[in-house]
Amino acid sequence: MILRGLQEFPAPERVLLIQLRRIGDVLLGTPALRALSRRFPGVRVDFLVEPPADEVLWGHPLVDRLFVVPRDKSLRTFFRFTRLLRARRYDWVIDFFSNPRSAQFAFLSGARVRVGLDRRGRRWAYTHHIVEEETDRDAYAVDLRLDVLQRMGVPEAGRELEIFSDNAAPLEKARAAQILTQVAADKPLIVVNTGSHNPAKRYPADLTARTISELRRLSYEIILTSGPGETELGESILALLPQRVPFLPDARVPTLAALFRHAHLYLGPDSGPKHVAVACHLPTVTIFGPGRPSNWNDPHNPRNIVLTAPCDVRPHCIEAECARRECLRKIPPESVVNAVTSLLMK
Repeated sequence: MILRGLQEFPAPERVLLIQLRRIGDVLLGTPALRALSRRFPGVRVDFLVEPPADEVLWGHPLVDRLFVVPRDKSLRTFFRFTRLLRARRYDWVIDFFSNPRSAQFAFLSGARVRVGLDRRGRRWAYTHHIVEEETDRDAYAVDLRLDVLQRMGVPEAGRELEIFSDNAAPLEKARAAQILTQVAADKPLIVVNTGSHNPAKRYPADLTARTISELRRLSYEIILTSGPGETELGESILALLPQRVPFLPDARVPTLAALFRHAHLYLGPDSGPKHVAVACHLPTVTIFGPGRPSNWNDPHNPRNIVLTAPCDVRPHCIEAECARRECLRKIPPESVVNAVTSLLMK
């Protein structure tokens, strides 16, 4: 990675980090929060996101102010919001997302140092440009973010993800506690996530049901979860089971965090809930669809097993084609069960 621009970074008093979308991507930015706070004691670090990714940072002790982009797309609301950002008088803005909209927010913040990815059509927004090299293509996303900070004179302060939102949402925490009453407390608990809206990342319902049935035969407790708008996915799996398991539909981030703190393992796709599980120090078995597994899985985490389907075009996957070919069907339930038992028996 190369960071272009004047290599002068006066110690900041206020910093804004930008990662507008995706629950997992925001969580992968939490080690950057810790590094900045460790390097500059007393620094005020704000975070800019879009809903629902803001739930990841609820109650985070290192976030001074959490800005959530308004859903209203009118120009009047946009400029009113950017005035709020500008009033914070940031010294540094680091835009990990670097899309056209986040570039506008970075530029209009008025910060003296504005760092973003070197992308055509938005270089004008930044004073310093992150140029990715060939070796960065396979790097873990956390390491890429920390590499940017190291080039700004901010050393790493650990690579662990952190989440506190369950303690900031008592109603969601109570919802998790309620479903935990439906499983035996003296048996290992596996939380199975149904998948995502993206069919290319979704393990087929029949294979998920077979996996759950075998895990129950091995005396593991199961709770099935689905995210907002994914209830039908969960019901399609439950319909294939000889006996229903507890089901938590429309699970938000704080609910999942509260649930994961009482579980023994996460099983599901590479999506937001998987990263929440990692932040809760839970072993994970990840069924990985299209893309580069190395980008989203910590290579130094022995408690994460990643299962990928044989693919002759990876990492140049076309998601629509992966969904049509049902690539994940090539991963048999037996392989999933073996991965689960190997982690739980350690």
